[in-house]
Amino acid sequence: MKTLFLLAAMAASTNLLSAAGPDRKPNIVLIVADDLGWGDIGYHGSQAKTPNIDRVSSEGLRFDRFYVQPICTPTRATLMTGRYPWRTGMASGVILNHLHYGLPLDETTLAQTLKKAGYTTDIVGKWHLGHETPAYLPTERGFDYHYGLYTAIDHFTHMWQGGLDWHRNRKAVREEGYASDLIGDDCVRIIKEHDFSKSPLFLYNPMFAVHAFNQAPEKYTAAYADEKNEERRGLLGLCAAMDFQFGRIIDALKEVGQLDNTFVFFFSDNGGNLHAAANNGPLRDGKGTYYEGGLRVPAFAYWPGKIESGKTTEALAYAADLYPTFAALAGAPLPAKPLDGVDLAPVLFKNATESGRKEILFLLEDSERDRRGAMIEWPWKLIRTAKPEALWTFELFNIATDPSEKNEVSKDNPEIVQRLSARIDEMKKDAPPAFWKPGDNKPPKGWKSSPIVGPDQE
Repeated sequence: MKTLFLLAAMAASTNLLSAAGPDRKPNIVLIVADDLGWGDIGYHGSQAKTPNIDRVSSEGLRFDRFYVQPICTPTRATLMTGRYPWRTGMASGVILNHLHYGLPLDETTLAQTLKKAGYTTDIVGKWHLGHETPAYLPTERGFDYHYGLYTAIDHFTHMWQGGLDWHRNRKAVREEGYASDLIGDDCVRIIKEHDFSKSPLFLYNPMFAVHAFNQAPEKYTAAYADEKNEERRGLLGLCAAMDFQFGRIIDALKEVGQLDNTFVFFFSDNGGNLHAAANNGPLRDGKGTYYEGGLRVPAFAYWPGKIESGKTTEALAYAADLYPTFAALAGAPLPAKPLDGVDLAPVLFKNATESGRKEILFLLEDSERDRRGAMIEWPWKLIRTAKPEALWTFELFNIATDPSEKNEVSKDNPEIVQRLSARIDEMKKDAPPAFWKPGDNKPPKGWKSSPIVGPDQE
């Protein structure tokens, strides 16, 4: 069955590439929101107003079952490699300013693959896959250009933990402006200045919105003046900024006559952060957890004339699937290392109701090499955690009939628990030690400022 899906995917992608013409590969625009909650996007009935996203997604294909990792760096590692993050030691924790590691250098990134296929490759926004040495930076990992941040920032000062984290092509830059506005400005500039007759464009826009720290100027919060919770009002302002800049990107593509030759994909890197006033309703919990509110995110694809308008798919999809999907659209060969993603072309272009994906493993490594994690084998999800005495605690949910995960059914289905737990153990054998170690969330003693800006950068 999987072979049939792969053949269908190859045929769908090849047909689209041929239809575009031998010298007209589609542009690819990938927009990734940061910490966007399931219940903080307009078309999910949200308090948040996102008219641009609502309109464009209604003219494309919305994914109702698109999954990611529960936190930032692991999802981005998955996206850039097409592989589970536990295969690269990147499934645990995020790369904070004081940490030294990055995405392993022997991994072939999505940008490198598209660059080999003739694309101009630009990233505007947040990287979060390593910053301490130049080898980890995006311009050394297949991107021609980078503007934005490496880890996290104050949205106005672009500072964090005593250091500046705002860069253009490896050089720190000090400039005034709200981060979302500056990032949006640069995306629009790139689209308007690019010579599409010479190369197709891969524009990766990992927004910093709607990530904490719930900062937004009055122009974005004005519509929510009646919201009494200041933190929530700030988050809603971030949602407005996100939506506005998304709309500007679509408008810029239309202005330069490239909208009909551009594949646009949007999703969030993880679920909303409940500690920062996010709303994931009706999904359970949020960022950092293995419940649906942490893993299942808003996502949609848009390509006028190529993707049928007004559809929502329940096909199971995962962030790793974008790598082979984009590579096929670009006519690019896949890297030597096997991918964990599947080409979504049948779902995107042929109205297939299934993607060919039947399982997703969410695995947390740590120094003890334990086997905590979660496993989706549709329609089941097993969450496995460890008590201090190293006894397993299991939670089993039928997420097809119980998306809010209110009914835990492990005791009624011991054979399913055993099978999925064994599958976690089987896949765990391929996981190298994690880079993240217990205690990495705190800077070492005596550490006072970010190492991101050094004497050679200012």
